[in-house]
Amino acid sequence: MSGFRPDTVSGRLVAWMRATAQGTIPPEIRHEARRLLLNQLKASVGAVDQEAITLLNAWALEEAQGGTGAHVHWLGTNLPPALAAMVNGALYEVLDFHDTYIPCFMHAVSGVLPAVLAQAEAEQKSGHELITALVIGLEVELAVARMLMPTGYYRGMVPAGLTGGVGAAAACAVLAGLNDEQMQHALGIAMCTPAGLYESAGSHTLSLVTAYAARGGINACTLARRGFTAPPTAFEGDQGMFAAHSDEDRAKIEPVLESLGQEWRIPGQTYKVVPTETITHGPVECALEVLGRANGRTIDRFDFKVQEIVVSIVQGRRERFGRPASAQQATFDLCHCVAAAWLRGQFTTAETAEACYTDPAVIALSDRVFLTADPDRPTFEGCTLVATFTDGSTETCNVDFFLGTPGARVPDDKLAALLAQYGADILPEGRAQAITEAIWALDDAPSVAPLIALISKD
Repeated sequence: MSGFRPDTVSGRLVAWMRATAQGTIPPEIRHEARRLLLNQLKASVGAVDQEAITLLNAWALEEAQGGTGAHVHWLGTNLPPALAAMVNGALYEVLDFHDTYIPCFMHAVSGVLPAVLAQAEAEQKSGHELITALVIGLEVELAVARMLMPTGYYRGMVPAGLTGGVGAAAACAVLAGLNDEQMQHALGIAMCTPAGLYESAGSHTLSLVTAYAARGGINACTLARRGFTAPPTAFEGDQGMFAAHSDEDRAKIEPVLESLGQEWRIPGQTYKVVPTETITHGPVECALEVLGRANGRTIDRFDFKVQEIVVSIVQGRRERFGRPASAQQATFDLCHCVAAAWLRGQFTTAETAEACYTDPAVIALSDRVFLTADPDRPTFEGCTLVATFTDGSTETCNVDFFLGTPGARVPDDKLAALLAQYGADILPEGRAQAITEAIWALDDAPSVAPLIALISKD
């Protein structure tokens, strides 16, 4: 081995990881980590019949060749930890019903949590150890993302594909008790091997990007523990992660590193209460609110004022996909989601199914959803709607922070209710409540095994 380099980005991350693992994480941050765990379970429980998951689970069983150690959630498949993390990463991603860290356009938890859960199960760790590792992994991932974004995203990279493996490696390294040099190598391995292009949106491959991030993170930890090395300058080197994947100013790096532990980032996560991508939530929330005031009037058109990037994304998707031809494409079509929510009076996974995206009424209404860039909108956490009815009357709605953003925090009991709602056809009676109670008590649990048993198939 080449020796620990504390003066590098990876070295400074390791120093913070070590100090945090040995110190005290604020109770509210630990609670937020448990909320994010619950959120990912509600995001995945309704995804077990998705084609991408069926295909990936079958492939993983063949790859495993009888190896075991960790479970695929809800399906119960017993696989080696890296493969279990991979399938679970796709499960978390496929419905686009997970978390979003809006400042970096990313889904931070979906790559980290599957890896650290699989390792915690395989190595029989406690709930407290799991939450500590999860918090550290997420904070490392978000710090790296803050250095790389937004230009990494503008280049076409999936942010979680770039940084999810780094966060997963950090979490797994803490959980495994690696020494500082091994931790630095684990981070370096993950920094040198990220992947994922946003061209994959609307296809099975987008969920595979997260799957690879989760698998890559746990593999990076495993390899570093065995003595595998990586450059200590994997992030800031002339041909390192920063230069290869972003156009940001290097002056960003130091303030981000200095803010670790001073500015906790995971409370800045946005939670989704409907299963569609983040830019769609404000428009769907506005449409459903106006629907409650329609009093039987027939809608003519929707005019939304949104952040400029939303207009660009929606236009780009329409040019690529045309009308949705799959559930994945429907999920990423804002106009479809608004029309479906209005005509169905709700937005659930049923509104991205074939029966809905091929419905002539939904198609016709989606063509009357119009977007205008609003220069005063700093983010896509909000939007303004003017709904015009066929009798010439109008209704307006403005949302500055849709439900689930830090500005409109989703309550704990709402997250629990969503798990129960989406698990209703899958989980035995009372299981959703038992899972929720186990998560809230996880910090005091001597083992993660009881929780794993609850989220694995009977």
